[in-house]
Amino acid sequence: MASFVPPAARSKLRAATLQELVSFFRHGASAGHETRPGRICVLSGAGVSTESGIPDYRSPEGSYSRGHKPMSHQDFIKSGARRKRYWARAVVAQKHFREAKPNACHTAIAALEHAGFVSRVITQNVDRLHTMAGSSNVLELHGHGHGVHCLSCGTEYSRHEYQDKIYSVNKGWFDLHLDPNDFVDIRADGDAHLDITDYDNFFVPSCSQCGGTIMPTIVFFGGTVPAHVKQASFDAVKDADRLLVVGSSVTVWSSFRLCKAAKDQGKELAILNVGETRADPIADFKIDEVTCGQALTELTQDLLGPPSAWPGVSFSSSTSASAR
Repeated sequence: MASFVPPAARSKLRAATLQELVSFFRHGASAGHETRPGRICVLSGAGVSTESGIPDYRSPEGSYSRGHKPMSHQDFIKSGARRKRYWARAVVAQKHFREAKPNACHTAIAALEHAGFVSRVITQNVDRLHTMAGSSNVLELHGHGHGVHCLSCGTEYSRHEYQDKIYSVNKGWFDLHLDPNDFVDIRADGDAHLDITDYDNFFVPSCSQCGGTIMPTIVFFGGTVPAHVKQASFDAVKDADRLLVVGSSVTVWSSFRLCKAAKDQGKELAILNVGETRADPIADFKIDEVTCGQALTELTQDLLGPPSAWPGVSFSSSTSASAR
């Protein structure tokens, strides 16, 4: 599997840095007393899933570095040609994304939740790897990549089944245009680059109930986070003592406003991310010397002991070795 993990300066946290992170989880921001459990809200981004082989957008190895222009909400709604291009690329990428497994970062966050340190996970990712790792209180800020729905009647379908249907009705098109032995250039959010410009003969199935347009259950760039999800994200920050950003540049407003809300409420904000973030100027501290998975593995081992003692999670052969 390709690696999309941005290079880090170190392979292990400095002792002082680890203790700062441990203190963030164990103690109040200023009073220094033991905090009640379950008060850290985690805001995760694409950098959490790079160690699972899923590319992000903005890192040196991310999709933007290779000229990727992601689908926008308006393009999907208004352009049948753009929808054809989107679904053709998504079908090619689907095997890669279906095989993605949680990594050490997901597993550590799940263990911290089960141990009472994490109250909620707000994720910008659509891969559901947090849930697969064992996290149970996850808010998907931008939807998820496992479902689709009709824009007219609202009928919901499995995305996997829908994309299998797309492949079935377009098998001749795929056989004509693609060599199964070709390298697949995976991009962020379930996309793959194709050196194809003509999608005229590609067929996108309509809703079986009403004939309407089928759309993924995700928030595209330029789309609007549903009101109930927006409110739930603000509630999660309000109910927590502190906010931890993990693997995100928090460039988009839907995530940055949560950092701003935490600071407006007088709460401590910490960032684990290799690379600059929009919230750097307002963060209380930032760790960028190691990958997110490495930082959270060391933290969780300090708080909970060896991985074999971590509650609510299990390790498969696909889980990153750094969590063992």
